[in-house]
Amino acid sequence: MNEREMKRIKAQLQTTETIFVIFLILVIVVIGFVIYSKFHEGTIKEKQREQRAREVIELAHRMSSWPELECSASGAQQFVCLDRIKLNVLSDFINKSRHTDSQAFNYYYDLLGDSQIIVKEVYPSNTQTYKKDYWRLYNNPGSTSHQNIIWVPVNLYNPLSRTYAFGVMEITLYE
Repeated sequence: MNEREMKRIKAQLQTTETIFVIFLILVIVVIGFVIYSKFHEGTIKEKQREQRAREVIELAHRMSSWPELECSASGAQQFVCLDRIKLNVLSDFINKSRHTDSQAFNYYYDLLGDSQIIVKEVYPSNTQTYKKDYWRLYNNPGSTSHQNIIWVPVNLYNPLSRTYAFGVMEITLYE
């Protein structure tokens, strides 16, 4: 072998080594990118969970102070108190408007989105009788099975008998 062939073989070998090193560096960069993206994905999911929890709490706060449901005695509103008669009327209205009046349902859909809102009387009665001590105000589950649930304690006022009961508003927000 002459010197020229030796240089050519040596150059080919160096080129192959360079290509191998570049390939190895690319593999390391890709593996690093995959690991970083998995780590970052977990952070993004955690932020989404926090955002969903914040939305549920905001929805619970809005629902507990709706004028459509608030108790009032002599024009003064009471804190987190829901009128039983207003519960009956509003649940009937929302459920009927879902099938007949799309504008009325769209109004509540804009406020409540894909959620379910149930009010249950816990004390003194707990028979789970619909419209007596159990009301489904809104039910639009959406298309996903992921959900966040929050329970808000409420007072339930019966203006006919002027009595109070303890209840829970269960708000389920679907993703």
